[in-house]
Amino acid sequence: MNVVLKVGGSLDGQGADVLVEALRSSMAQGLRPILVHGGGPAISRKLAAANLELPFVDGLRVTTEEAVGLVVEALRECNESLLSTLQGAGLSVVPFVDGDIVEAEDIGMMRTGSVSRVHPESLAEATRTGNIPLLPPYGKSASGDFYNLNADVAAAHVAEAVQADRLIFLTDVPGVYADFEAGTRLLDTTPQELRQLMASGSFTSGMIPKVTAMLYAAERDIPEVWVVDGRNADSVQFALGLSMAEEPRDRGTKLSRSTEEAHVF
Repeated sequence: MNVVLKVGGSLDGQGADVLVEALRSSMAQGLRPILVHGGGPAISRKLAAANLELPFVDGLRVTTEEAVGLVVEALRECNESLLSTLQGAGLSVVPFVDGDIVEAEDIGMMRTGSVSRVHPESLAEATRTGNIPLLPPYGKSASGDFYNLNADVAAAHVAEAVQADRLIFLTDVPGVYADFEAGTRLLDTTPQELRQLMASGSFTSGMIPKVTAMLYAAERDIPEVWVVDGRNADSVQFALGLSMAEEPRDRGTKLSRSTEEAHVF
């Protein structure tokens, strides 16, 4: 059973111990985890050091020709840091940083692209031999140019390519909010409800790519998509479907095609 976990850049190193234990537990129960990580804060720091500032459009950082090398460099550093942490904890992790797994395509935002295709063969071989693949959110175009990708969207495409049973977004909030200011958080939701909330403008620009990725995954038959606080061990374990005595209070948001009614908390 494949499960894709997207480690949010917003965590910025937090929750590493939770991730380690979740990976250990999931592998002990026969799951095959694949990690996709973000790196927004690291990219921002790298760009600031170079006196560069890139605008955001609908939650996507518009990456210039001048900046794309720095973006890739920052994401590789994030990959190396997470790799060191996981390997230091005794986990067998294989990094994929050449940009060849996720093929990118131009979307008219300079060197910010989208995913045109995922090549899952190397990921399947890594998981088959008991390793955990670790991917950064960038890819190469057919002509070999690097493109910055939204990590949520990249993770959804990876989940589709490996026919994952679960896609779990680990972030710094305990789920998806229908109204963040009011604290109205979704527990179980549907594609229809998310589309309605998106159309009504309920989501901030930073949440738009995540919800878009959730919908993409659900509409391509990923049975369960979760958004959970990556610092909360119980939430992460519950989203993975691991045995627990009871459902945690802050269990996060679950999206599934089989969910008929939405509930808020």
